Amino acid sequence: MAKRPSLAETMRQVATDPQPAPVPVPLRAVPPPEAAPESKASRPKSKTEPTATPKAFYAATRAGKKKVTATLSPAAHKQLKGLAVEHETTTEALLAEAITDLFGKYGKPVSP
Repeated sequence: MAKRPSLAETMRQVATDPQPAPVPVPLRAVPPPEAAPESKASRPKSKTEPTATPKAFYAATRAGKKKVTATLSPAAHKQLKGLAVEHETTTEALLAEAITDLFGKYGKPVSP
């Protein structure tokens, strides 16, 4: 089996090449003029007009909420997953329960 090319060597070659190869730009599918809405078809296109970017998908149950990350040992992670299976729930629900208990322990109000 042939050895894979070195990333460092490839970067050196690119840095020493007088002109790098052009990067192909993917083309966007543009609908024919007759299929475009009248409001956009009647006005000229401006180069300063922002293009619409797709919105990220968020589940309705997570709207307005923030994620929290914790690093666990493999044993603790396995134990948490096992506990979720035993109680037929999710690890997220168990963590939310644990954080609610933590707030109670320190006398902090719990937000919904």
